[in-house]
Amino acid sequence: MVEYKWFPKGVIDDSFRNLRIDIFVKEQGVPEENEFDDYDLQVPHLVIYFEGEAVATGRIIPYGENTVKIGRIAVKKDKRGLGLGEKIVLELLRKAKEDGAKTVCVGAQTHAVGFYEKCGFELKGTPEYLEENIPHYDMILDF
Repeated sequence: MVEYKWFPKGVIDDSFRNLRIDIFVKEQGVPEENEFDDYDLQVPHLVIYFEGEAVATGRIIPYGENTVKIGRIAVKKDKRGLGLGEKIVLELLRKAKEDGAKTVCVGAQTHAVGFYEKCGFELKGTPEYLEENIPHYDMILDF
């Protein structure tokens, strides 16, 4: 059973914190001090639970007038391929639209560009860049 849980701004929960440590810090080599930022207390976070276990997370950041940026999207390694990445992105998009966003941006890791295209995002035309030594592209989705 898949369950969605939103954590309001101001709440740092171990479920999304531990997922991000496992995926971004341990798996991808991002320094822990760079993984967590001021936005973590300022924005809502979403966690998907699968059979009671926290398996995916993401957040929404205000990014200008009628625009938000989704990010820190991660799925537990042993749960990839179950469609949970799409579920988390679609729920983030649903919430962004419900809250009045007209545009959603994402800094997509290069290997995930095709995934985000399947979710409706398009490349912005900006060049590939490195974030924490990981290649990324900026992508955008307009409602």
